[in-house]
Amino acid sequence: MRKFDLRDRKILSLVCKKVNLLLLTWPLGIIIYFVAKSDRDIAENVFARGIFKVYAWIMTHLTGWIPFSLAEFLVIAFPIFIIAMIVTGIVKTVKNKGKRLEYALRIPMNLLIAGGIVFLWFMIGAGTNYYRYEYAHFSGLEQYMGKSTKEELYDLCIELAQKTNAARAEAAHDTDSPFVSEYSDRERAYQAKAAMEKLSETIPVLKGYYPRPKSVLFSRFMSRFNITGVYFPWTVEANVNVDVPDYSIGAALCHELSHLRGFMREDEANFIGYLACVNSDSAELRYSGYMLALVYAGNKLYEESADLYRQLYSMYSPGVVADFRENSAYWKEFKNTVLERAGEKMNDTYLKINNQTDGTKSYGRMVDLLIAEYRSRQ
Repeated sequence: MRKFDLRDRKILSLVCKKVNLLLLTWPLGIIIYFVAKSDRDIAENVFARGIFKVYAWIMTHLTGWIPFSLAEFLVIAFPIFIIAMIVTGIVKTVKNKGKRLEYALRIPMNLLIAGGIVFLWFMIGAGTNYYRYEYAHFSGLEQYMGKSTKEELYDLCIELAQKTNAARAEAAHDTDSPFVSEYSDRERAYQAKAAMEKLSETIPVLKGYYPRPKSVLFSRFMSRFNITGVYFPWTVEANVNVDVPDYSIGAALCHELSHLRGFMREDEANFIGYLACVNSDSAELRYSGYMLALVYAGNKLYEESADLYRQLYSMYSPGVVADFRENSAYWKEFKNTVLERAGEKMNDTYLKINNQTDGTKSYGRMVDLLIAEYRSRQ
């Protein structure tokens, strides 16, 4: 049997150093996860309003001035970095006969460290916020939450249809063709930023610095995965697909910006985005917000009563109908493809892992908040 020599001690020392680094990543991330999950007060006051608030302020000021999506670059660069790290490790292992054990051990250890850093960073930038108090708790809508009747839902849909028709007429002069924005992607991004800032004046929990949301260069590729926007917790950037029909972009911009205030649940982000849009100074954003609400409320009504939905649909203006048709035609191209199903599955799994047990169906829970807001005004 070979003796344990000095070289072996050096290898063991190297491994121990790597393990010490792991103690600051995987274990710490796991502890943070369980602490936030087990105590909502800690998730809210220590993480959402404490650590995350400071972290988000720092990161948004660091990345907000960058004119392109840093997140998009990192999504492309990170897999390349990992592959390069593995290949480099294999080459060094083969070339260095006297240190093969050392270099062979470095490969899995470096991968573990990289994974631990990514996981810990995610927990700070998003993970703990899935366990904070719901938006209804801060907005005063909690007392109005509850199951709605079919008639109540129909009344809400009628109100939304009327407001959507009016907003469409104000935002676009052409009543028969699909909506086309008058603004550039950059201008719309600043309008969304202003809308969130305005909303935060009446809802203090939304106060904070809002950078300009970023347009994604490979937006059409995002559509293939059925993705309209992504909040990237490692850079605290709101990234939006700008290849989709114009009318829907404004709501997506505000939706993603709401994640920067730590509201990670998709129904809440939808509702906050809706509120920001319909209360904004931009006619285009107001239309986008009302359309978002009408889509979700209308879909829910269709589940309850197809007859009532047909009555509702007959109330839509020609412009609204044109936009619905354009949206259907756009997404039909990507429907039932391998990438679309993969994107849906990944998003569904991610949401279920992060305290949204109904997965992608959680987007539709926006209707519960719409009903609560409707009741509060009656």
